[in-house]
Amino acid sequence: MIIKSIELKNIRSYADTQIDFPTGIILFEGDIGSGKSTILLAIEFALFGLGDLKGSYLLRLGCSSGYVKLRFEVEGKEYEVFRRLVKKSSSVTQEEGYIESEGVKRILSPSELKQAVLDILKFNEPPNPRAQSVIYRYALYTPQEQMKEILWAKPDERLQTLRKAFGIEDYKIALENVHEVIGDLKESVSRYQERVRDIEAVSTKLEECRISLQQSRIQLTAVVGKYSEFEAELKKIQTELESKLTVEREIEALKSRKPLLERELKEKTEKMIKLSSESYEVYRRMIDEINLIEGLPKIDKPTEMSEGEIKNKLKELDSSITKLRGKEASIESKIHDYQQIIEKKICPTCDRPADPVDIQSKIDLKQGEKETISNSIRELETSKNNLEETLEKLREYNELQIKLKTHLNILENYTNTVNRNYEEINNYAARRVELFLELSKLEESIRQHEDLAAKIAELRRKVADKQNELNKLSSERGRLEQNIINLEKEIKDLESQLAEKERFKRLLHVLEEYIIWLKEFFEKSLVEIEKHVMLSINQEFNNRFQRWFNLLVEDNSKEARVDEDFNPIIAQDGYEPPLESLSGGEKTSIALAYRLTLNTIVQRLSVGLKSNLLILDEPTDGFSKEQLFKIRDILDEIKAPQVIIVSHERELESFANHIFRIEKVNGLSRITSTS
Repeated sequence: MIIKSIELKNIRSYADTQIDFPTGIILFEGDIGSGKSTILLAIEFALFGLGDLKGSYLLRLGCSSGYVKLRFEVEGKEYEVFRRLVKKSSSVTQEEGYIESEGVKRILSPSELKQAVLDILKFNEPPNPRAQSVIYRYALYTPQEQMKEILWAKPDERLQTLRKAFGIEDYKIALENVHEVIGDLKESVSRYQERVRDIEAVSTKLEECRISLQQSRIQLTAVVGKYSEFEAELKKIQTELESKLTVEREIEALKSRKPLLERELKEKTEKMIKLSSESYEVYRRMIDEINLIEGLPKIDKPTEMSEGEIKNKLKELDSSITKLRGKEASIESKIHDYQQIIEKKICPTCDRPADPVDIQSKIDLKQGEKETISNSIRELETSKNNLEETLEKLREYNELQIKLKTHLNILENYTNTVNRNYEEINNYAARRVELFLELSKLEESIRQHEDLAAKIAELRRKVADKQNELNKLSSERGRLEQNIINLEKEIKDLESQLAEKERFKRLLHVLEEYIIWLKEFFEKSLVEIEKHVMLSINQEFNNRFQRWFNLLVEDNSKEARVDEDFNPIIAQDGYEPPLESLSGGEKTSIALAYRLTLNTIVQRLSVGLKSNLLILDEPTDGFSKEQLFKIRDILDEIKAPQVIIVSHERELESFANHIFRIEKVNGLSRITSTS
């Protein structure tokens, strides 16, 4: 990341200030309290929000609003971020801001803005709006008052902070998650053990039900077989009874049918006589119709056209005649106009004398046209008269055809009537023969079945006995079928329970194996990986810390190192004095060496930083002149493209590429560039 510019409006001692940041080493120089560190706080506020600061700490006293606008570059792409503070009643809060890149501006809430910046910088940390960015604080910028805090922190607190800065806290979180997962899995194991506790009892009960089901099915098969046997016997008796009852009904029907047959025989004889008389009358009428048909005149069809086609043709002829007569009238009018010109000898159009010869030739021409049209009219009228005569003849022909068709229909109806009468007479004659035969058979059947009633009574008693036996078997079958249904349902439920318990048993085995794997392999692997990573970082950290401490401290009798928990240790002549006993310059040297080492390693481990930017806030408190000049060697080794230093030490001017002097006049900070 490279800072390009910053704009401050009503931020602490700045009323309205804009600063353009070049690359190289930038020194903000000024007296204590002039407003140097405010610029660094404003950069952090623009990127990550207030964090643990109060809005009233940044907003200039007496102002109702203020803002910071920061332009920065990441991987060759420029961004502009804007945050605004507004005073409302007794508190100062952030309002919506924006982030803009490549002409696209996104309006975001303070927390959304922080998340967007974290994504751009690729900082893998939670977007808590009330917390500072750990990676930024340890990799890029540490406020002046926090420079030496890392030295006096408790070892466990320091190690926890370093875990966050190095991103190694993920291993601890993963380990805690593993413990939580193991706890959850153990709870699941307990639940599954409870579920499979009675699996043997369920299996035994299932086997008992299956045996009972088999026995019930055998009993049911026997009952069904006996029921079928009795049912067949009953059906045989019922068939015989039904046959006897049918005969009984037939005899009764025959007895009641005899007078009906005798009456029908009489009716059929009378109808035969009546139909014979009617047929004679119809024959006489048929002869009359035949005579009428033969008396109709014989006319040929005058044309194959229909009346409608002739009428349409007549309409066309009338239309053509009308058009021709209109043309004829128009020509006569034109001839009349020409005759008037000859009489007046003046052209009515141009008022000039007319040529009689020319006009006469036009009259002759029109006379010829008129004669042609008159001939056409006469031809059309002749055609019309012929069509009208044809139409009249066609109408006469059609009327005659209608009369002929009417007489033929009447004749056909008479013929059908005669045929039906003869058919009915034949049917009646045949029926009379059938009736004679049926009456003879009826009387014979009545004589043959005089003992039928006694046989029917005996068959009914047998049917009742068999039905009682079938009812008993049906009741037993129903009981067995219901018992089978109940057993099948119970077996299905038990099979479902057993399958579920078997599934839980298998799952229980998997969970127990998984817990063993998490404890014996995964958990130990995480611990080993974390130790390996921490050891690797510790070695690199120790090498850099020793190198930069030796550069800053001229006393060759003193050596510096960090232990396995990253605690800074100073050794002198085999003795490890407490850090509190060191001089102010030595404490600053240790703190700066520790901070620079921490910054360098965190920048290497963070994918979004790539060692582009370093910010130092009053890093040389208590330094001698010789130590101040050694800062150049350290910065040359770090090789950061952009270094921002805030200091009141003028000696740092000698190796700064760009110098901004800050002074406070009447409570307002002013910046002048001297580079």
